[in-house]
Amino acid sequence: MQTYIAILRGINVSGQKLIKMDKLREALASLGFSNLATYIQSGNVVFQTATEDNLTL
Repeated sequence: MQTYIAILRGINVSGQKLIKMDKLREALASLGFSNLATYIQSGNVVFQTATEDNLTL
């Protein structure tokens, strides 16, 4: 399993483009990612996947 970091830009800034972190984790889990962890409300996510093809991600 590979570990990845996703850094989402421009969400939860000044009350704009709000995404709850539990909903973000649910969405990523539905795509098959595991061991999901978000960092505060920034949209930064650490996750694992068995996918070895970076283009598929």
